[in-house]
Amino acid sequence: MVLPFSISTVAYSGYSIDIALDSIHSIGVRNIELALILGAVYGLTEQAVNVEYAQKIKNQLDVRGMKCTSLASHCQMNADNCNEQLKKRVKICAVLGCKLLILYAPRGCSLNEFTRLVEESLQLSKQLGVRILIENVGDQLPYIFNGSHDLESFFSSVDSNVMGLNYDPGNFASHRPFDNIAQDAIACLNACEHLHIKDVVCTDTHYEFCEVGDGICDYSKLLIEMKKRAKPIMFSIEAPYGLHRTLAGEANFKPIEERLSISEIEEKLCRSIEFIGRYLPLELNSYTAQ
Repeated sequence: MVLPFSISTVAYSGYSIDIALDSIHSIGVRNIELALILGAVYGLTEQAVNVEYAQKIKNQLDVRGMKCTSLASHCQMNADNCNEQLKKRVKICAVLGCKLLILYAPRGCSLNEFTRLVEESLQLSKQLGVRILIENVGDQLPYIFNGSHDLESFFSSVDSNVMGLNYDPGNFASHRPFDNIAQDAIACLNACEHLHIKDVVCTDTHYEFCEVGDGICDYSKLLIEMKKRAKPIMFSIEAPYGLHRTLAGEANFKPIEERLSISEIEEKLCRSIEFIGRYLPLELNSYTAQ
């Protein structure tokens, strides 16, 4: 059984979406996770995140024979705006033909309060068949989901018919730097519906995003467990090369002048694919190791 996966367009922050799609297509990957993430995509504004833009991207995907399998669309969400922000993103998923929406819940309210505030959006999600997946932010502040020990409380607070978890080991590397990341990820594997596969190295001053397998997340153990699953779990290779994180886990843009070239991005992504492929039989159309 070959396993489907996607590449997040966040790796191409600073480049146009058509350049990103052409590059991902060129390395043999046909699925993308569309990254409309405020604070991770250079120049992106809330006003630019809309269904009209999503339709343009869907048209470009169709021309290339590609598919959007998930939408990552973190934003400045609070108790006052969370329903409208979420509803808009659910509609964007519908335009993209995408069934998974990944984002952060607002910190200013409890998970129970959040689900009450976005009841209208949750109903729309059910109608459109969109799953809303919450992930950990990656900084070191307390959050509604801080690891496997929070699984019971998380699922007791959400409508599991429409909401679930996206697990991101790269975020937990900075969120809980003294925890065993692989062990916690494995403990959450049966409970989460999607994974972000990204890796980091920790320097004396910050976290730097790197190729999968070159960092501190110990992915070999997690990938071995993923292969044992009777039902494969969808994942995206998420490589935000335009960012770095402080030692406290706060994400910041690098100067756009320092962005990687397309060939450098492709080389890093191909190395990540090659590493993952040592453990999982990946679904690739025309991938050749670079």
